[in-house]
Amino acid sequence: MPVDHRHRGNHIKYWREPTKPSATRWTEFRSFPLVVDSAGAPWAAACLWLLDRAQAKPLGINSLRPVAQDLAAYKAFLDELALEWDDFSAVEKYARPTYLYRNHLHAQLNAGELKRSTASRRMSSVINFYRFLMRNPRMQFSPANDPWVERDVGIEYRDSKGFRQVATVTTTDVSIKAIKYQDAWDESINDGGKLRPLPVSEQKALVAALKELGNIEYELMHYIALLTGAREMTVLTLRVRDVMRPPDQIPQWSHKIRCGPGTGIDTKGDVVDVYLSMPRVLYERLHAYAVSERAMHRRAKTAKGEDPMNYLFLTQRGQPYYESKEDRNAVRDSTTPLRRSTLSGRPLRKFIEQSVTPVVRKTNPKFTYRFHDLRATFGMNWVDYQMLEAGPDGLGKRYLWARDQLRKLMWHRSPLTTDKYLEYREHMHHLQRAQQGWSDHLVELIRGTV
Repeated sequence: MPVDHRHRGNHIKYWREPTKPSATRWTEFRSFPLVVDSAGAPWAAACLWLLDRAQAKPLGINSLRPVAQDLAAYKAFLDELALEWDDFSAVEKYARPTYLYRNHLHAQLNAGELKRSTASRRMSSVINFYRFLMRNPRMQFSPANDPWVERDVGIEYRDSKGFRQVATVTTTDVSIKAIKYQDAWDESINDGGKLRPLPVSEQKALVAALKELGNIEYELMHYIALLTGAREMTVLTLRVRDVMRPPDQIPQWSHKIRCGPGTGIDTKGDVVDVYLSMPRVLYERLHAYAVSERAMHRRAKTAKGEDPMNYLFLTQRGQPYYESKEDRNAVRDSTTPLRRSTLSGRPLRKFIEQSVTPVVRKTNPKFTYRFHDLRATFGMNWVDYQMLEAGPDGLGKRYLWARDQLRKLMWHRSPLTTDKYLEYREHMHHLQRAQQGWSDHLVELIRGTV
């Protein structure tokens, strides 16, 4: 590599050979997002921030994609107005890039072009980007005027024990608050996102549609979620090894399948030492599928072949529906081709949207669901069964036992999340009775009979 420059009036020229870093594990990243400007050239400052985040958390590189999209939206805004991202020379603060962008996002909100949560996230990404630049001297970014005005505020929250706590956070005058209003009639449960438990009638219609469509892989994926409460990433990263043992050799049911780091099966937040409780009827179907000609034909198209660590579910082309974190971040030689995007369950979501939902809507026009809703459906099915077993007096003394068992089955870190399932039916029942009772009284008032 030629080096040619002037230093203190002297012309210096020499050659140097770059040395390869000794730690090569995290010097290359697959599926790394790049932010480009309107001319298609990489935006260096943004890409360096993304690279810094990737090196800090190399196993969580997928989380960079929405951040890169936020910065791309910001750069597109700047390019459209011919603004420089690092020009904070304006004395009037509302003429600086950050304030202009905040007003632009508010205009999109008022026009209904953007959700408040999206606007809040985009502005937050821009703020964190500039904070990185100002915090790292090597980025040589020192704005002439402040990008925003900061202040500290106290945020009240409940900890995992249910006690009220106050956390001090720093906010800015360009931040956009993501205000959330709770709908009393919202039929969803907040469990890592808003999940809607499917009523029994919809569950029957869903299973009937899956049987009618006849795609065994997608059918089994749904059954796993409905009968174990597993998330999409866990269902799609199950391995052949996990269901190859003949059912008659398993001494106890439900059969436990260990998941998490080191198993090849992904869990949310890389939670460790957790198990899927597999009922016998489901395990038998999965085992029959794993040893079927259809499954073996798909495995034959992969490099792993009949390796027990091969994925249980593969596409017709032998690709996994969802690539696990361990496989995604495995060290690869230079001859291994890289994919343009990470395999993360898109075929399953497409099947739900284009195949399952239209079939169910033939008899239920308003039907809609996401695969993640099946997790909440499992939780409510379990609670309803426990309530039925307990009789008219409710869970009573069994409440704490039921709470602890459901928490373990659904891998909840906080029992407060589990409480949402146990209280769901009672909440909706009381709400409906109150609404109906007051409505009847109001009707009588209108009629003049009271």
